[in-house]
Amino acid sequence: MFRNVTADLRSHVHPNFTGLNYWIRVVAKALFTPAIHVTVLYRISAALYKFPLTLPLAFPLRTFAIIWAGTEIHPSVKIGPGLCIVHSQKVVIGPGVVIGSNLRIHHGCTIAGDLGRGVTPGTACPVLGDDVTIGLDAYVMGPVTVGDGAIIGAQSLVNKDVEPYTLVAGSPAKLIRTLENPRAVPGSGTSPIES
Repeated sequence: MFRNVTADLRSHVHPNFTGLNYWIRVVAKALFTPAIHVTVLYRISAALYKFPLTLPLAFPLRTFAIIWAGTEIHPSVKIGPGLCIVHSQKVVIGPGVVIGSNLRIHHGCTIAGDLGRGVTPGTACPVLGDDVTIGLDAYVMGPVTVGDGAIIGAQSLVNKDVEPYTLVAGSPAKLIRTLENPRAVPGSGTSPIES
């Protein structure tokens, strides 16, 4: 859990900062940014959720995150390290969702299955790959898979699978363009937008 929290903290600071200036920014964000507080509360509640004895303690932490920062992340969600919530207001990640590392999510986003219609939990939930970016007020709903490095544009509704390293936008989301895979090109940066 400590490794995940450290990666979450580091994901909120731009890598151009180095040395002492970088760590001052990390500590300042940890102390004063509600988005960081939400990620730490989620990591603790997810750890508590794993054990029957401590499971009931996970839900008051989730409730506190909703009150404190306006973000609801269900404790059963599986999120890799490097979670970056750009602004913490109106972010909802429902039960059963699986997310890879380095998710960057903007405010107003919902990632959830449609469990209100009698669907078995875990069978109708989104699965997001690594290095996914979700623009503000976007929705990822139902049993969809979002590939590594995909970018979902603002105010989009994703209800079908998204291929890796693509930019999708619209309601329903449609392919805008294919992005360059930074891991496939020697010497390239880490941003798939640069092409």
